[in-house]
Amino acid sequence: MLEKKKDLLADEEVERYHHDGYLVVKNLYDRREMQRWKEKIITLLKDGGHYNIISGVHVFFLHDLHPYFIEKMREPRVVTILQRLIGQNLEFLSVKAVYKNAETRFSSPWHQDWYYWKGANKTSVWIALDDATIDNGCVRVVPGSHNKLFKWNNVDDPNMFNRRTDEKEIEGLPVESLAVESGGAVFFHDRTLHGAYENVTGADRFSFISTYRDASIKDESTVWDTAMVVSGESVNI
Repeated sequence: MLEKKKDLLADEEVERYHHDGYLVVKNLYDRREMQRWKEKIITLLKDGGHYNIISGVHVFFLHDLHPYFIEKMREPRVVTILQRLIGQNLEFLSVKAVYKNAETRFSSPWHQDWYYWKGANKTSVWIALDDATIDNGCVRVVPGSHNKLFKWNNVDDPNMFNRRTDEKEIEGLPVESLAVESGGAVFFHDRTLHGAYENVTGADRFSFISTYRDASIKDESTVWDTAMVVSGESVNI
């Protein structure tokens, strides 16, 4: 895990992202800002009737994302990092609010996000609104797994993780547990195998996952009908 730089990422950080399929950036935000995000997310979820749903996940597309967060999605602290990782032309697509608590505590199965949207590759930014530990359900990844599409099964899952990779596919592969303090983030490729541990603490563990793509590459995915250019120009609009 490398500390966030004041300016651009170091070359070794960029290389690590491309080698491993993910990069942990500490202290991207401060704790007080994360508390404000969490309070606002809870309010939005409650107002929309999406709080304490069985999956613990709600997607906000661009058209229904609150203006407060739309502005956050194009802040230089994130855009600058993404420019180093995936290019100067960037589009923001959507956000997932994800929470685990006493009622919604299950472990998230191994999966590659690409199977949910396909098309051009995307990069997501997993932001810890609370401290994320193994005990409360932090993310776990398989380094280097973005170089391969793993076999997946379509499972009837009320928790929404229906396109999952069988545990047998992971046997013998290295697994990294990404404990991240509030305000830290994980930038990860959409083919990086990942999941999350069960929350056994009974306390909240909120995260905020924003997704971007290289806007210079034509994307055939039909999941998004709108996108926001945050840097450069887009061939998709």
